[in-house]
Amino acid sequence: MTFESEEESTLFALLQQPLSRNHILMVAKIVESRPQLLGFTLEIVQSSHQHDAMVASWLLSHLYDSSPELLREWQPQMVQAVLTTTSDSVRRNLLRILEGLPLKEDQLGILFDTALRWMISENHAIAVRANAMQLLYRISCLEPALIPELRNHIEALMDYGTAGFQSRGKIILKKLQLIDK
Repeated sequence: MTFESEEESTLFALLQQPLSRNHILMVAKIVESRPQLLGFTLEIVQSSHQHDAMVASWLLSHLYDSSPELLREWQPQMVQAVLTTTSDSVRRNLLRILEGLPLKEDQLGILFDTALRWMISENHAIAVRANAMQLLYRISCLEPALIPELRNHIEALMDYGTAGFQSRGKIILKKLQLIDK
């Protein structure tokens, strides 16, 4: 990893330390006070080193919880990262963030198609599948013509999903019913 500043080097060193919630919250406070480090954090998320990418995406998830407005301008890079990552841990964290950020119209199609594949696939972690379902719901609210397709897929998967998947599915189906009247 190449560093353009001492701040980037320090951030990377902090992300290499043993993981704990308190530690990542402390690092989130640092990045919150130095938003210029967000670009570097996204570089780490998109790096080929899976552990570093996972920790950096976890950091972004905590930043989203405390300061979602900081991540708005980085939304296109997060969409690119979620579409290209091979890590379910990174995907789970980024999907959770994207659920709450404004979505650009030109991203809706690729996000819908990709999130639908993730939701349907048993090869992805349940958290990825559930977060993908939530993102699909958001996109369907923006593009109501997609509601029947989403509803059909969720209904077809309900009998085979885990308890968590079924719970999220029931919630989403109820919400879809309310907006598709």
